[in-house]
Amino acid sequence: MEWHIPSLKELEHFIWRCTACGTCKVAYDYGPPSTCADICPAGTEFGFEGAMASKGKIAFARGILDGSLEWDEDLINSVYQCTICGGCQSQCQLDHKPYIPEIIEGMRREAVEAGAGPLPAHKNLVQSLKSYNNPYQGPRRLRTDWARPFKKAGQPIKDLNKESAPVMFFVGCTGAFNQASRQIPQATASVFQKLGLDFGILGENEVCCGSTAMRVGDAAEFKRIAEHNLELFAKMHKERGVNTIVSSCAGCYRAIKKDYALAADYDKLMDGIKVVHTSEFLYDLHRQGKLPLSGGLQLTVTYHDPCHIGRHLNKFIVDTEGKELWPGAYVGLDESECLYDQPRELLKAIPGVKLEEMKRVRANSYCCGGGGGVMTGFGEWATKNAGLRVAEGESTGAGVMVSTCPFCNYNLGQGAKRIGSAMQVLDLVELIDQVLPKK
Repeated sequence: MEWHIPSLKELEHFIWRCTACGTCKVAYDYGPPSTCADICPAGTEFGFEGAMASKGKIAFARGILDGSLEWDEDLINSVYQCTICGGCQSQCQLDHKPYIPEIIEGMRREAVEAGAGPLPAHKNLVQSLKSYNNPYQGPRRLRTDWARPFKKAGQPIKDLNKESAPVMFFVGCTGAFNQASRQIPQATASVFQKLGLDFGILGENEVCCGSTAMRVGDAAEFKRIAEHNLELFAKMHKERGVNTIVSSCAGCYRAIKKDYALAADYDKLMDGIKVVHTSEFLYDLHRQGKLPLSGGLQLTVTYHDPCHIGRHLNKFIVDTEGKELWPGAYVGLDESECLYDQPRELLKAIPGVKLEEMKRVRANSYCCGGGGGVMTGFGEWATKNAGLRVAEGESTGAGVMVSTCPFCNYNLGQGAKRIGSAMQVLDLVELIDQVLPKK
């Protein structure tokens, strides 16, 4: 299958568009009143210009391309000390803005191709993908352990390998194998059953979305997994009537919707299939009056925007032909696919819930610290960064931090433990499940 994953060399023109102005280092809100705050987790942790935001990472890319930098231990660590959250990209207003995460991942692909990357901890993760089709070294039979309570209660979830259904719930590896996150697919399936939805899962035949491999620079392993999934999705559409894939994982959603689109056959294989995140799916039902929420929770919550369903879904308007400005000029931004409003509207619709916003939200949201391979490669830093985000949540007076990503959910929970916080970390579907009556 042909793929359009650019090499670092192919991105060189946009690498040289960086002027090292430093705008990428800080999140700005022009108010009123105007405010600013750190946006780069690596800059916050390590505090030096050479690795801070895109300004530092772009300098590395130039050195790698012109041969002035060699793949020593320091360079490898610096390239991987980044959550690829896109916070710096949100601040940048130059022509390389649309390509910043791709440039950082391009360096990682270059490192893997040179035999220098990824990090040792990442190699175990990639080997697990090759051996188990998941990054958790989990045997395939354990992938459906989360669903046992439904079978025990006499409400088994459809197996799409045997039965047909229009909706596929793509569970994701974190929800399936990370025991601390299993309540998220359980709450999701519970909500779907309460709504009377005709849905099913791939069960033991579900494999990783491949996002993990893509983020650490192993393009070959990503392509292997993605091609398998694209062909499987097409088969499920043709043979099982699947026309909607719902994911409760921000990383899976981003991978299927954005990374898979780099395949030349994406439109053909995904023809007739819509990919949605759980928050988007439930929000559409809410707008149609099909999400009857009742009771009351009497909670004050704050909401954490996952990077992968927020700014990672930006669409950039680029003057490719030079008709308005010059060839390749960054012209503007389209945030219409970013899931900022939907989770917030659902929270406001839950009886008794009061939403208090943190200072860094939406496009300026501060990353939980776990993405881009950081949780695996730099676990202590990931947890420390999550603690900073939890502390920011505490400052709102909220007792619950809500997110819409199992990965964020887990890392924020670890961060809360690290700082001894009483802040409870929950997924949006867990709250909805509590106020959605059975049919």
